[in-house]
Amino acid sequence: MKTFILSLLFIVASASAQAQTPGDLFRCFKSAKDAEYVHLGKLAFALMRPFVKGHDDADTRMAMRCIRSMKALDLDDCTDEVKHKFAQMAKNLKTNGYEELVRSNEKGGRALILMRQKKNVIRELLILSAGDDDCSMVQFKGKIKPDDVEKLMKDNKKTL
Repeated sequence: MKTFILSLLFIVASASAQAQTPGDLFRCFKSAKDAEYVHLGKLAFALMRPFVKGHDDADTRMAMRCIRSMKALDLDDCTDEVKHKFAQMAKNLKTNGYEELVRSNEKGGRALILMRQKKNVIRELLILSAGDDDCSMVQFKGKIKPDDVEKLMKDNKKTL
């Protein structure tokens, strides 16, 4: 019986240690108790575009033109057990095909900003924060030109 239980624990531990994709993290934690998950797909962005066309803020218009979909997951109100499991799975995140923009490893937390490019256009931007207090992940998909990001950074330099 001890052998069976130890084998079962080993299988569970090795399965949770496998590398995870961003989609795996969203699927695993979006239905956790007290988790907040939002997915705005292509249709939602298409329906919002006409309302933003006349908007005064150029940054908002640029974002609506470039971003096709967004997923956001916030686990701040979840139990410490859920946050710990998210942080462990985030450590094993597969970053194949992603380019790392920012990485911060501090005591009690980790932050990552990754992007995926194709033909000099940013196709995906992934922002991940996994720590004791803050566990969240945001994924943007679309066609974002590096020039637009540079312009956005210059325009908002004072607020950053």
